[in-house]
Parts: sequence; structure tokens; C-alpha cells
Amino acid sequence: MTDPEEHWKTDGAFSDSGFDTSFFAETARKGSIVSRANSIGSTSASSVPNTDDEDSDYRHETSFKDSFKDRRRQAHTQAEQKRRDAIKKGYGDLQSIVPTCQQQSEFAVGAQKISKATVLQKSRNLLQFEHFYTELLVEKKNSVQTIIKPFSYFKMCRLCVRHDE
Repeated sequence: MTDPEEHWKTDGAFSDSGFDTSFFAETARKGSIVSRANSIGSTSASSVPNTDDEDSDYRHETSFKDSFKDRRRQAHTQAEQKRRDAIKKGYGDLQSIVPTCQQQSEFAVGAQKISKATVLQKSRNLLQFEHFYTELLVEKKNSVQTIIKPFSYFKMCRLCVRHDE
């Protein structure tokens, strides 16, 4: 019979993946030693032979995982802070544009500031007013054009008649 660990010890030059398979063989060997010790149920330190190299490898691997997690956590924290700052800046810009927000913040007592919900409501109200006012101006423009159009036609006809004389 062949040893189950021999399966991992193939020549890297002939393997399909081209990876160094000795890493996998070493990992499988360490795992089998620990699993054998755990299956016996022994808790004594002498049952699992650990060398100083194995301990330092484990600590290095753990510290690498921890440092990776720390870097990932820091990157996430920075991205989240950047997102919050962008939202805060957006609300500040919106508040500075909307006149009713400016007026309300001028009369605010002490350090009291306008809530984000209030900024959004006042912005919505301003947009509705602007939309209504724009439609009103378009209607006035159209009505004025309907009044002016006959006069401009009449004026053009008068100019044509004078030109012919």
C-alpha cells in the first residue's frame, strides 16, 4: 500500500499545475500529526511533537493573518470615512445653495444646526417651486408670443408695402 501523504509528493516538473507541491505535502503532514493527536484525546504537550521552527511558523502565519485583517480593516475604515465625508460635504453644499436653509441656520440658537431631513425637505420644496415657476414662465412666454405674432406679421407686411413704393 502507498502512504496517503505520498499522493502530495509528486514531482513539480510533472504536475499539471506547475506549483511547488512540497508546500502541500508539508501542510498535509502537519495537519495529520495534529489530527492524530486530537483523535487520541491526549492533551499533554508531549503527544504532539512541536519543534521551535513549527512554533515560529505558526506565529508568523498568525501574525501575517492578523496584519492582513488589520490592513483590510483599516482600508475599510478609511473608505467608510471618505464616504461619510462626501455625504457631509454634499449636505453642506446643499444647505448653502438652498436659501431657506441659509435663513434658518442664521437664526439657529447656539450650536443647533439643521437636520439632514430638514435640508432634504427644503431642497425638495425649492425644486418644486422652481419647476412650477418655470412652467408658469413658459406659459407666459407662449401667451405673449401668440399676442405678438399677429403684430409682427402686420409690421412685416407694412415694411413690404413701403419697400414696393
